[in-house]
Amino acid sequence: MSLDLTHPFSDRALVILANPQGCGVRFGRPLDIGTSVELRGLPTKRTITAKVVNCISLGQYEKFWLIGLALDEPGNLWGIETPPADWATI
Repeated sequence: MSLDLTHPFSDRALVILANPQGCGVRFGRPLDIGTSVELRGLPTKRTITAKVVNCISLGQYEKFWLIGLALDEPGNLWGIETPPADWATI
């Protein structure tokens, strides 16, 4: 969900990659770099905020974009019980 009142949207995304600093999501539309978003429906039942740091088209004939999100508050918000050792260095 967008936190930008001038460009509101709310839609589902699929998390492809997750780490303590952010995530990569597959999304059905491009987003501007710097857009603030809110993520809901996470395994930890938390709501988190993030900023768009990257937006890559998955191909000329694809209808999805890979969106890179940087979490405003880093951490294991993904509910991974035994995260990799380097996750403890945040």
